[in-house]
Amino acid sequence: MKEQQSIDPNAGFTLVESMLTLAIMSVGLLALAGLQITALRGNALSRRMTTAVSIAEQKIEQLKDTPFANIQAESPTQVTVSNLNFTRQVTVTNNSPLDNSMTVSVSVSWKDGATTHTVPMATVISQ
Repeated sequence: MKEQQSIDPNAGFTLVESMLTLAIMSVGLLALAGLQITALRGNALSRRMTTAVSIAEQKIEQLKDTPFANIQAESPTQVTVSNLNFTRQVTVTNNSPLDNSMTVSVSVSWKDGATTHTVPMATVISQ
């Protein structure tokens, strides 16, 4: 019969193997940290964009409820929602695309660092 081999008391991981494993895990964890930062920035941009769309929609709905003769363009206006600052501008083009109608455009913009983002919306209102 075969003799059972006893476990070598010196068996285990060497320092080189442990350091190599640690280096590989560090690279993987750094990649995950970078991915997390990108996801957070994307979520912040989505939140601002959703808020800007909501501001533009509210203004368009308000203008739709306004009598046709009273609809006017507005200069850029500061709007603060959820501690975020936006600039809203309304432009009106009369007799476009048809007579007795107007194209109303609402543009909402905000600065994100050095970048300016803009959300445009337009609708046609007729008499």
